[in-house]
Amino acid sequence: MFQTRHAVLPQTSHDEFAREEFTGSLRRFFTETLWPGTRDVYVATQRPAFERVHGRRPESVREVREAIEGSFFYRAASLLGRAAQEQLWDTVGETIERQLPALVEAARPKPDAVGTLTLNPTLAMPRYYDSVDIHVMPGNFHTELGADDVYAGALYDRGVFYFSYGGMGADNDKLGTTMTDYFEGAFPDIKPKRILDMGCGPGLSTLPWKTTYPDADVYGLDLAAPQLRYAHARAESFGKAVHFVQGDATAAPFPDGYFDVVSFCLLTHECPLPLVLEIMKEAHRLLAPGGIALADAGAPPADGVEDEFFTTWFNHNANEPFGQGLRKLDLQEGFVAAGFDPGDYFSSGSREAVYLTGMGADRAKQDGKGKFAGYVGAIRR
Repeated sequence: MFQTRHAVLPQTSHDEFAREEFTGSLRRFFTETLWPGTRDVYVATQRPAFERVHGRRPESVREVREAIEGSFFYRAASLLGRAAQEQLWDTVGETIERQLPALVEAARPKPDAVGTLTLNPTLAMPRYYDSVDIHVMPGNFHTELGADDVYAGALYDRGVFYFSYGGMGADNDKLGTTMTDYFEGAFPDIKPKRILDMGCGPGLSTLPWKTTYPDADVYGLDLAAPQLRYAHARAESFGKAVHFVQGDATAAPFPDGYFDVVSFCLLTHECPLPLVLEIMKEAHRLLAPGGIALADAGAPPADGVEDEFFTTWFNHNANEPFGQGLRKLDLQEGFVAAGFDPGDYFSSGSREAVYLTGMGADRAKQDGKGKFAGYVGAIRR
C-alpha cells in the first residue's frame, strides 16, 4: 500500500523508499513474530525453570522479568524491537531533512485557504510533554528546528504509516474513521455543528470528522506548532476546511458549551492518568447541553502478572511511560468523575473484545490482532 500523496508529504528517492519499506517490514516482523515468540519461549523454558527453583509460578512483574531475562531469545527480540523503533524515525527523518525547506514553504498558509491556523507562540510546554520523546520520536511532537517548522508533523505522518506498516490506510486515518463510524452508528440522529478533536497532531484523526459531517465547523487542538502547521497544510491539500488551534487540552481556548462533540483519539495514552481526568473535565466544560464526549482507551487490564509483563513492552522499551497507567482507567468512571451523568454513558463494547484498528483491516476489528487495542466510550453532556 502507498500513502496518499498531498502537498506536504515527504517524497522519497528510490533508495529512501526501499529503506522505509525495510524498516516497516522489520517492525512488523518484531510485532507479529519475534515478540509473541518471547511468550512461547517463556512458557516453554523460563517459567518451568523458575518453578523448579521456587516451587511456584512468578507472582509479580519483577519475578517474570527476572525469569525471562536469562533468555537469549527475549534479549535479542527486545534489542531488535528497540533498534527497529529508532531506525524507523532515523530513516524517515533523513528523507524529511533533505527537503525540509521545500516542505516549510509548501506549508505556509495561503490567502485562499479554506481552513484556519491559530498558533500561540507564548504557550509553555508541560513538563510531562517536554521531558519525553514519545514513541522514541526525536524531539517528541513539538520540537522546532527553525522558523515555521513542520519537521515533527511530517515525521509523525510518514513515520506512523511505516510504524503501522500501512495498517492505518492510505490516508493514515483508520483511527479517526473508527471514531466517526462509531459515532454515526451510536448517534444517527445527531448532526453536530461544532466538533473538537483534542490532541489532533497532524490531523489524521481530525479530517474524518469533516468528511463525515461536511457542514460542521471542525477544530483540531494540539500543543505542538509543527504538528499544526503540517496539519493545516495537509487539510488544505485535501480540500478540507478545518480550524487548527494551538492550546492545552486541559485549558482549551474556547468558551463554555461551544462544541456539540469533543473527541480525543490516541491522546489519553500519552498523558499521565491525573491529566486524563483533567481533560475529561475540560470536555465537560466545552460541551453544549446534549453534546457528546468521545474517547478511546488503551489496552484492557492485564490478565495477571505475566500478561502485564508481555503487554507493556512499549511502555518500558519504546518511551510509552503513561500507557501502563491508562490500563487502570475505566472510561465511564473517568467521565463521571469529570461531571457527566453515569446513565448517559455509551460504549462500543467490552475492553477485551473491541479493537480500534486491526493492521490492514478496513475499520474496527474484533479478532484480537489490532495493534491499538482498546474500546470507544462516549457520554452525553
